[in-house]
Amino acid sequence: MPGNVYEPDRLYRLYRAGGDSVDDGRYRLRRPRFESRWNGLLVPVDRDVAENRGFNYLMVEPVDLPAGGADEVLVIFHGLNEGSYARMLPWAASFALRLGIPVILFPLSFHVGRRSKLWSSQDQTRIATQRAALAANGQTSPFNGRISERLSRAPERYVLGGLQSYFDAVDLADRIEAGDHEGCKAGASARFLGYSAGGYLALILLLDDPGGRFSNGRAALFASGAPLDGIRPGSLFIMDDAAANRLSAYLQGRSFLLDAVDDRHRKLVEAPARWLAEVLIHGEGLKDRMEILRDRLLLVVNPADRVISAERAAWNLHPAHVLRLDLGVHEFPFTTGDPLPTVYDRRGAATRTMIRNVRNAHHISPAYRSAFDRFVHDVSAFLFPGRPKPA
Repeated sequence: MPGNVYEPDRLYRLYRAGGDSVDDGRYRLRRPRFESRWNGLLVPVDRDVAENRGFNYLMVEPVDLPAGGADEVLVIFHGLNEGSYARMLPWAASFALRLGIPVILFPLSFHVGRRSKLWSSQDQTRIATQRAALAANGQTSPFNGRISERLSRAPERYVLGGLQSYFDAVDLADRIEAGDHEGCKAGASARFLGYSAGGYLALILLLDDPGGRFSNGRAALFASGAPLDGIRPGSLFIMDDAAANRLSAYLQGRSFLLDAVDDRHRKLVEAPARWLAEVLIHGEGLKDRMEILRDRLLLVVNPADRVISAERAAWNLHPAHVLRLDLGVHEFPFTTGDPLPTVYDRRGAATRTMIRNVRNAHHISPAYRSAFDRFVHDVSAFLFPGRPKPA
């Protein structure tokens, strides 16, 4: 498909360097500022992490955006343990060009630009070494050390961070609708593309529909939406096996709302937490609500996905629309199809091959460009039906 961006090298360099803007004749990069009002939801030790409370996020917009701003915007949520927007830069640039609207890359709690120095490479390597010594613990790596340690110590962080992200997303949508967001006119509406963990956030926004904000909203869920029995988060790039088992056992207990949230916030979080439980256990409430949302949700699934089961996701969110694409591994769907090793060893051939395969994660591999074209086309057409493609 003409116009899609497969190798946004200049955009990537400026993103890595912290550049404020880039204008290559097609799109611009902006870094709006956001202050979260919801740090009080977190476990006490996490509430004072300044980077998580105040941060910059990314927005890619076409250079020919009307002076008054756009009337629609696409918000993309990333996956669990995401430390960089590299793999999503081609997505954002391609959607911005195709749709002629701003595309926002918004970080979840303690991800991407919301991380402190605790996530340094040296620190994660030290933690991974310690966790590799735990009995029967596999898939430890310098990429997942910190999140594995955090979730093993307090698995409720998964729910509490998700709730902070939920209310941050609601505040972002309100800012967009009020005309207080650069590139957007008053009355502008947001639609969502959620990848992996970000797909669950987008789904719960529509399921809960706080204050009727998203009563006409749409979302595309990419590699997401399976119930708990269809999720296998153990991965060198997500979390180690011990953390995955600890988190799964915690969520299976189904009492996470009572365990995690203090009395001050119980009423506030009751609805989104309930919907999270409904999704994870395929509750009766989910089945009833899906009959209403069936034409406003698109599932993008990969039959080869080993982290989020495509079959279980489609079953869980039936009768939502389903787009099946033959892609690479869950963690790098448009980059490599080679299975990731389960042991991280920089001296080993499997680890060296993995690092070589994912080094340019901000590129769309030639092997997946036709699938990427379909991804951009079909998601665009579903989320923004009738919107003409810019000339």
